[in-house]
Amino acid sequence: MRFIAIVRRFNTFMHYVAGLALVFLLALTVSDITGRTGFNNPVPGTVEVTSLVLVVVVFLGLAHSEDMGDHISVDLLYVRVGTRFKAVLDVFADIVSLAVIGLMAYQLYRFTLRQQDSGAESPVLEWPVWPFVVIAALGALGYAVAIAFKLVLRAMGEPTGAEPDLMGESSGVEI
Repeated sequence: MRFIAIVRRFNTFMHYVAGLALVFLLALTVSDITGRTGFNNPVPGTVEVTSLVLVVVVFLGLAHSEDMGDHISVDLLYVRVGTRFKAVLDVFADIVSLAVIGLMAYQLYRFTLRQQDSGAESPVLEWPVWPFVVIAALGALGYAVAIAFKLVLRAMGEPTGAEPDLMGESSGVEI
C-alpha cells in the first residue's frame, strides 16, 4: 500500500509538470500572436514546439487522471445493473485498458528506438524527436501502472481512490 501511495504522489508530480508545460504553451502562443500582430515578427517554430510539448501535456497527465477516476466513461449500461455486475464490468474494463495501454507503451518504446536510430528531427528547429516519444512511452507506462494498481486494490477489496461520490461525479477536480 505504501508503494501505491508513492507512485500516486509521483503521478501527481507528473500531472503538475504537464500543467507547467501547458502554461509554457500558453505563454508561447501569446508571444507568437503578439509578435505576429504587433511587430510582424512571429516566434519561429511555434507550431512545431506546440506539437511536441502537447505530447508532454497529454501523456504526463494520464496516470494522475486514472488515479483520480477522471477519464471519460459512458455509463449507459453501467447505471442499469446491480453492484456485483458493476464490479465485473470495472474489472473487465481495467483488464482491457491495461492490455491496450501496456501495448501502447511498448510500441512507443519501440518507436523511440527507431527515432533514435534514424536521427529524426523536427523540421524547423531541428530538435530530436525521440525525447518526446520517450516521454509519451513513460506516460503510457505510468498510466498502465496506475490501472494495474487499481486492479490490485480491487482484488484486495480496498477503495481504488476513483469511486464516484453520491452525485455520480468523479473524485477529481471539478471545473
